[in-house]
Amino acid sequence: MRGSIYFQTGILVSILYTPGLSKIDQKESVFIANSDTLETYRAVWNELGIYCKSMYGLKDLQDLSGEHIQSYMTAKSNQNITEQYFELVSCAIGKLEVALRLLNATYSYQNPKYFEQRDRDYDFSIRKIILTQARDELKVKETSDDPKFCREYDDPKAMIEALDEQKFYIAARIQFESGARFDGVHRIDQYMVVQTRKLFENKLDNIVEYKRIDSTFCQVSQMQGTIIDPFTGNKKGTLFDVEKGGKPGLLYVSEKTYTMLEEYFTRNKVFIVHAHQYRRSLINAAKATNQDYQGTHGFRWNFARNRFEELQIFGNLTYEQALQQVSWEMKHERADITEHYLR
Repeated sequence: MRGSIYFQTGILVSILYTPGLSKIDQKESVFIANSDTLETYRAVWNELGIYCKSMYGLKDLQDLSGEHIQSYMTAKSNQNITEQYFELVSCAIGKLEVALRLLNATYSYQNPKYFEQRDRDYDFSIRKIILTQARDELKVKETSDDPKFCREYDDPKAMIEALDEQKFYIAARIQFESGARFDGVHRIDQYMVVQTRKLFENKLDNIVEYKRIDSTFCQVSQMQGTIIDPFTGNKKGTLFDVEKGGKPGLLYVSEKTYTMLEEYFTRNKVFIVHAHQYRRSLINAAKATNQDYQGTHGFRWNFARNRFEELQIFGNLTYEQALQQVSWEMKHERADITEHYLR
């Protein structure tokens, strides 16, 4: 094919696009009726084409080989992307293989000389191998939409006690007690630099202690001291963090966990938990306590259920009020998102 990468992917999209097909017909054929799905795949094809042009000087997508796919997929696996997105990338490349085969067959039918000169057999199956390896080696992030990784632990406290390193023990306690994502415990500094406007946008300017650096940024202590939980009356430690989407917020942990983190900072300048090591330790702890491994997100599910019940029993909140409060504490907005964790 001639033309830009974007032009070529447009041709390939037109080969697969068959509007009006039912879902059953789509499953039984190689064609796609949903234009949004194809545009999502096309974005991956564009990125792949640009990557191969930059790395290998490849200008014609018909010249793609398994080696090119291996290189691209390996590079993607090292970008700390989510498992869900990596699955989409693999699926998109699978559809690209189908489109190239169909295009090749069309050209060969229209021009016998083309068949003699350029006919080829595309095999991008390496994509599945690299996807499996990335899962096994924990190179991709767990996602809350994956049922394999998103269920609560049967006995989270026993599992936490079985962890073999203090950092992992503290990190797991924070997640279990506050509902933090892994991003919230991956790195905790004594101070964090954030945009001051984000504190105001999220109504934190009168809640957290911060010091302006200039007209744009401010310095915020991640260790924000202790408070009394207005719903239960328990004393809790407060941690400032910035998680998904760059949104700042607060995490509330037990006084014991907060004290342990304070003591950790007397010996260390920063608290860092490496994802691969942490997950390996969680896997071992799950085995030691005869539980299924649910990933770091499993503690988030435990928190949601525990906090939801706690707010209704001790805080006298209604069902809807408890849903909303848990959602806010888990850095969401809509109340109904909490129900996702309660099912």
